Amino acid sequence: MGKTLFLGHADTGMRGGPAIFTSIYKAWSGDKYMIFEKSYTTMIKRLLTYVLKNKVDKIIMENEYFSDVLIALLIKIFNRKIMIYGPAYHIPPKPALHKEFIKQFLHYADYKLGIWFMAVSYNAIYTENSYMKHYLESINSKANIIVESPGIDNKYLKPLSYILNLNKDIDFLFLTSFTYNKGMYDFLNLVAGLSNKYNNIKFAMGGFATEQTLSEIRSFMKSNNIENIEIHPDLTEQEKYNLYSRAKVYILPSMEDGIPITFYEAWGYGNIVVSYLLDTYIDVKDLIVPVELRNQKQLLDSCIEIYENYDKFKRIYAEKCYDYSLKHSYEAGINNIVNRLSRNSRIETVS
Repeated sequence: MGKTLFLGHADTGMRGGPAIFTSIYKAWSGDKYMIFEKSYTTMIKRLLTYVLKNKVDKIIMENEYFSDVLIALLIKIFNRKIMIYGPAYHIPPKPALHKEFIKQFLHYADYKLGIWFMAVSYNAIYTENSYMKHYLESINSKANIIVESPGIDNKYLKPLSYILNLNKDIDFLFLTSFTYNKGMYDFLNLVAGLSNKYNNIKFAMGGFATEQTLSEIRSFMKSNNIENIEIHPDLTEQEKYNLYSRAKVYILPSMEDGIPITFYEAWGYGNIVVSYLLDTYIDVKDLIVPVELRNQKQLLDSCIEIYENYDKFKRIYAEKCYDYSLKHSYEAGINNIVNRLSRNSRIETVS
């Protein structure tokens, strides 16, 4: 029996897909090794060393970028029997005309090309949603797709009676990476619009942020005379759940996502979730307040309606979303992915 090699990037951080990737590594039994590199040159050199000298027979990739998928495919030139697995969580939307158009176009092309090659060449692909399953099967009807959506960490779960009686003092929470694709600028514009209309409204932002991004946020707050945002970069897990427990509404105007783990976490703490309606949300579309992609006016109008009718929205969403979150444990989701991949590798080896 050979080794399983996990191939990832050292600069992606421990959130979202990279966190799932690392959790799969920890749960994977048998002989395994992980390569985390920033440099593609070093990554390829180390990868070739392990494949050629250490009897690697399985490679599990961290993401779906073509630049990474290509590395895995090149390895097959040296050993056609190597099995390759990896995730396909989402497809970025077609880039809009704005200052980052070229960067976003290259990002879009990198993803689309990577996912196409995954569909025709990977031994198995895991995803969080049925949209990506159908998309991959439209490329290759024989593609082996695992649909599993890891959710909330069970150790942070509280009884529904406790959640419904929390004293919540944050009206709108943005908790994710502070980036354009995750909708940070759309959230800041929302803050400005709501702050102009309401005096006592309160916001919070939490998640991964660079110093440059934090500087941009502070500059925005100063230029718009905004003082009602709490900023919490680099949260611990407990600090993250403390924010959920204080929040009424979770805002994620993301341009690209699978089914975010933060949805399950927010639902588990009674948050009403407001988000741009992405194709990949088809399985949970009835559990969010949907907004047309990039439609900031509709986002503002929806949040005004929720703010002025919070109790009504709480009755509609809180309990059913909490129940859905309970059915999607993070640990169970990871174990199901690992079991399916392991089973596939055994079948492939025998055949």
